[in-house]
Amino acid sequence: MELQLKNIGMIKEANVAIDGLTVIAGENDTGKSTVGKALFALIKATKEEKVRSKLKIFDAIFKEKIVESNYGSFILKIKSYTYGLLCKVDYETKQKLADFNIYDNPKCIWIGEDIQECKDIIFVETPLIWNFTDFFRDIAQVESQMQIQLDYPYLMKDLNFKLHIKSASKGLDIKEKVTALMGGEFKKDESDHYYFDKNGQRVELVNTATGIKQFAIFQVLSQNNYLNENTVLVLDEPEVHLHPKWQLEMAKIIVELVKNGVKVLVNSHSPYMIEALQRYSELADVKSDFYLAEDGYIKKENDSNSETLAKIFEKLSEPFDVFEEMDSQRMENLING
Repeated sequence: MELQLKNIGMIKEANVAIDGLTVIAGENDTGKSTVGKALFALIKATKEEKVRSKLKIFDAIFKEKIVESNYGSFILKIKSYTYGLLCKVDYETKQKLADFNIYDNPKCIWIGEDIQECKDIIFVETPLIWNFTDFFRDIAQVESQMQIQLDYPYLMKDLNFKLHIKSASKGLDIKEKVTALMGGEFKKDESDHYYFDKNGQRVELVNTATGIKQFAIFQVLSQNNYLNENTVLVLDEPEVHLHPKWQLEMAKIIVELVKNGVKVLVNSHSPYMIEALQRYSELADVKSDFYLAEDGYIKKENDSNSETLAKIFEKLSEPFDVFEEMDSQRMENLING
């Protein structure tokens, strides 16, 4: 499955394969998260039968005013500061669009028909989702009692649902591996509230380490049957709250998921996480694609993982050049008195 973006957010152009393990590396504000959000919106929208529901999903993710325009499978036009289009098209429709120069309009997202293979997508933006579980519960009660729909973060709402409602599908069981790593597990009490059971001791979520919360997302998604071969899992900088040693453990779990059929997209700026994903994916012999986000473009160097990784590590090592310059300046000052 290939995702192509053009002039969406910070991205001027991106061509990204979503088939196995996909890793996008780069500095902040280079469009890494936008790829995951675009993929999330597309997969969610294709599952909706009504066009208006599709539009609401895109609107919830991108916060753009969207109007409908039917052509081929479906095309959604965006009206904002520049006019363009947001679309999901099959190959034949894309050719038709090219004949009319529609595909070259300012804004565009498209993906091939094999998106239908993906039954669902999960976007993990932050482990702090656990801090809002009571909030989402209260909001759901207000919506139900007052027969209204409130506007709040769609990505978090979707993930929160999956952390509380079990799927009827069969999922990959990685609970034992995750709980062994955490030294405990997330459980629900009689009031349906989550807490961390650390060797028989109850720890409230507010007092649970953020790194533990990150791994707990995997534990609960696994036991709720959401991690399977029909799922795309998007992890937005999963290393942020993790010690480098735990980043390697996270990489092991990610590769294990990919090996068992889950498509995983990881956005990262951690050299530990990226190298771990490279090494573990090679050991497990799973398909992996590495991309660099830079200057508005997300691409692979000469269609080569090795060349792309070399450039990624070169970019990520730039802070050490600053330290070397500082050391050099300090030595010079000592010599010159």
